[in-house]
Amino acid sequence: MFSAVQPSRRTFLVGAGRFAAASALTSVTPFPAIAEPRPHRIAASALKDLAGAVQGGVVLPDDPFFDDYVRPNNLRFRTLPTAIARCASETDVQACVAWVRKHGARFAVRSGGHNYAGFSTTPGLLIDMTPLSTITPLPGGDGLVKVGGGALNGMVYQALERLNRTVTHGRCTTVGAAGFLLGGGIGFNMRMFGMGSDLLQATSIVTADGALHADIQDSGDGSDLFWACRGGAGGNFGINTSFTLRTFPVETVTFFDITWTTDVGEVLHTLLTRLADAPPEFGSKINVTKPARGSGDPRLTVSILGQLHKCGTTVEAIIGPVLEKASKTRIDRDMAYWPAQDLLSEFTYPYFYQEKSSYMRAADITPESVVTMIRLAERMPGTSMANAFKFFQVGGRINATTADATAYVHRGYDWLFSSEVNWWNRKDPKSLVDENLAWQERFYATVNATTRAVGAFQNFPDPSLKDWSSAYYGGNYGRLRRVKTAYDKDDLFTYRQGIKPL
Repeated sequence: MFSAVQPSRRTFLVGAGRFAAASALTSVTPFPAIAEPRPHRIAASALKDLAGAVQGGVVLPDDPFFDDYVRPNNLRFRTLPTAIARCASETDVQACVAWVRKHGARFAVRSGGHNYAGFSTTPGLLIDMTPLSTITPLPGGDGLVKVGGGALNGMVYQALERLNRTVTHGRCTTVGAAGFLLGGGIGFNMRMFGMGSDLLQATSIVTADGALHADIQDSGDGSDLFWACRGGAGGNFGINTSFTLRTFPVETVTFFDITWTTDVGEVLHTLLTRLADAPPEFGSKINVTKPARGSGDPRLTVSILGQLHKCGTTVEAIIGPVLEKASKTRIDRDMAYWPAQDLLSEFTYPYFYQEKSSYMRAADITPESVVTMIRLAERMPGTSMANAFKFFQVGGRINATTADATAYVHRGYDWLFSSEVNWWNRKDPKSLVDENLAWQERFYATVNATTRAVGAFQNFPDPSLKDWSSAYYGGNYGRLRRVKTAYDKDDLFTYRQGIKPL
């Protein structure tokens, strides 16, 4: 069982998250507002009942730490709850579910608070899972680890480092492991090991009737619910209290971080088409970055960040001749795995953003489609923050799993594409934000049309997406609705893009 570990950059980032978030919010207010700004009315007697039932405690708005507990990563959706229930046990979770059913209260479940569309915010009861964050290696020597439903990614990394093991994990240490896993879970290891959800061996979940389904797996009772938990996204079927993950021994890796400032269209096309044939041990993310408005340098840059596990080839051989055109090249060989993750990890403070995503195959990316991307990106109005469109390299082991084997349907692709618009409300007027969001819609539609990109990543929820059920879940949505009906026919767990019962 793990709690505190030796200090490292990952340790610091997990601890620093709330402090930096608090500092960031002292000078901002939500804009444009999308979620409800006012708390939901809940009777004082009902809150008293809740406080008596939840051993982890109930936090009210007069608590000095209330604002830290409720602040989302995307400040567009800063809705204040009426109360926070801090769940320290599965019994606490069951008590919360029973309470919201009894009182008809609105609620949301949260650990890291990084939901892009604010679906982990509510004007009612915020069910805070972060106290339930113990990480335990299971006996038997088969590398299984049980992760508490409130653990943050950084806590998982710290525990795995002590075990000399790893999983498919993301870069942001303050993201909740629950949301990461339930929606698929991407990271530099995914081409080698599969999606984060592919590594899920069992999960425990409290459903709408208050029942605890302990350690359900892909066979036996609850196998349909387990299937849905591997990509069906959080907040749909219940509250997951633990996740049992398959882990892998760590080894040395090559870290790389390379940037191009010239011939960006040619470089981007070469990378997107050439890297599709890279071995599964190669994991990368490509960024095309537009500098902040008024920075004095409007040029786009292309960069690639990632790692290569040992496999008999090199980063130079995989990337090829375009490496010679790079303006900055850092390639560190034979790094110990977890110190390399210190270089790959990122910390994101709360700000305002909108993200749109889709999946594409390298064979559909033509030189002309890349030229179109670059030209449109150059015309982006821009904001006071840098903006980017990104390509997360998928494929490999992900595509060895069929689309219906788990709820995560997005198999058979080479790249997960994402376009972001970032801004600060005090620096960017609403008219400029609206102009950039309109540009993003045109850019996204054009990129999808010219590359035949489809779908959307359910862990990058997009509140502007119209046909979200098809985009997130494709042909699996029908089965997901059947599972939803079996375990939550009254739609207790509901949100704007939540899976609906039949």
